[in-house]
Amino acid sequence: MRRAVATAAALLAAAGAVAGCGTELAEINRGGKVIGSTLNVYSLLPEAGTGAGRDMVDAQKLALYDARGTAGEFAINFISLDEGAPGGRDGARESALDLREAIADPQVIAMIGPAGSDTARAAVPLLNAAGILEVLPGAGYPGFTDAAGPGEPERWQPSGRVTLARVTGDDVDQAKAIVRAAAAASGRDAPRLLVEQEPGPDADALVEALRAAGAELVGAPGRADAFVYAGDDPENAVAVADDLAREHPRSPVVLPDALTRAGIAERLGAAARRSAVLVSAAPEPGSTPQLRRFEAAFRERFGRDPGPYAAIGYEAMRSVLAAIVAAGDRAGRRQLVIDAYFDAAERRDTVLGSYVLGPRGQIAPARFTAFRVRGGRAEYLVR
Repeated sequence: MRRAVATAAALLAAAGAVAGCGTELAEINRGGKVIGSTLNVYSLLPEAGTGAGRDMVDAQKLALYDARGTAGEFAINFISLDEGAPGGRDGARESALDLREAIADPQVIAMIGPAGSDTARAAVPLLNAAGILEVLPGAGYPGFTDAAGPGEPERWQPSGRVTLARVTGDDVDQAKAIVRAAAAASGRDAPRLLVEQEPGPDADALVEALRAAGAELVGAPGRADAFVYAGDDPENAVAVADDLAREHPRSPVVLPDALTRAGIAERLGAAARRSAVLVSAAPEPGSTPQLRRFEAAFRERFGRDPGPYAAIGYEAMRSVLAAIVAAGDRAGRRQLVIDAYFDAAERRDTVLGSYVLGPRGQIAPARFTAFRVRGGRAEYLVR
């Protein structure tokens, strides 16, 4: 497993002349207070060194860099773990050892991730039982925070306390965006959808959410105004999208957030790329002044443009740091950080827009975008 550790000292070293401090943790000074204790924040994301995973991890580092490597009276170490490839069906197995080590870490205060619902099924109850704040930047299975199946969401929170929060919407919210995207792409107010579905509970939940969103699902390709792929396996999705584009060249193929985050647009054949409509939990780049400021800071720090998903990683880390600050000098106690995270009931103004966190960790409003790729550029249909 890839394990990248960024200490507060390392994050500040490059800015030593500006910050006016050395690189020893004991010397990191914030507001006149000497930092004497360290907390660890972990990140668990798929393919953390490439694509959207790299963008999200770098954006988390940027948020910590902006905070000068500290939160309140604590120095913060950031540890990035690799969840495994999206759609590989073995993310939980691949990351199990690292996850166990993170849970056993006496200094761990929060986990950002995972992004995949399959991995989250293993991670969520373990982190909850250990009393560790978990912030989901994906993992859209709705049962983690709402009643999607028997015993949910309680079965995912065995301690009886809510420790999980979302910074993106779940698949119930995504289903509504998929219907809007299909309508925009097909030119029909109430498009008939044919779903190409992977086996498993995540795809099942998305299909049920499409029905709940009022979609008319049909079983014959000739009756469909648009196709929807329900699943997260990029390899299988590419094959299906290529076949659909060849057989039904005039019909849009709507692909969900998990595949967009995995970079499926670059893997599609030319015909499928023309047909594809990509749904995303990430905001449209440059669409707000806050996003433009964030993108400029990212560009200055890393020498490249951030992908759309970077903003999600940035807000996830900022929200964790804010909770640690709010917990004050007792932030070393995990439950107090969790309480502080959920006690901030006021509307939060962020790079993802304004939102409110619900008592079970739901985010409202939950925003999804949808776009087509034209001439190598994203053409947004849903904002």
